Amino acid sequence: MISMFGFLFGTACLIGLVVVIKRGRYGRFGYHGRHRGYGPRGALNALLARLDTAPGQEKVIVAAVEELFDRARDSGRELRDTRRDIAQAVRGERVDEARLNEVFGRHDAAIDKVRTGSLEALRKVHEALDERQRKILGDLIDSGGLYGYGWHGRAHGC
Repeated sequence: MISMFGFLFGTACLIGLVVVIKRGRYGRFGYHGRHRGYGPRGALNALLARLDTAPGQEKVIVAAVEELFDRARDSGRELRDTRRDIAQAVRGERVDEARLNEVFGRHDAAIDKVRTGSLEALRKVHEALDERQRKILGDLIDSGGLYGYGWHGRAHGC
């Protein structure tokens, strides 16, 4: 039961990250300029500025993030039904293992959909960037430098 909670929590965090990244470029209330925005809303915006992307590259990257967001949102809808199904599985005299296995099968399909979308998005971003930009992005990921771009509430450039 504990591993199931971890699985659900991890999935929710992944979907939340996609939401944060999507809002990062344009924010909740519209475009805020290339170097503006704080916290998660400015994350993608600041990253694009750090990579010094051209407008065409930005268009490809933003589209890839939006596609990933849409896929994650669709998967999230599927996962929201989980609570009701688990409640039904534990109400009986015995745990309804067949219902739980069905729930886990839906989880596997939803996570596979997000995983496939993530791979597609990364491939598109990789193809849009030049060699220098890919090195910068790789170095930021490797060093944890993305934290300075709005993740986990840190200030820009920390």
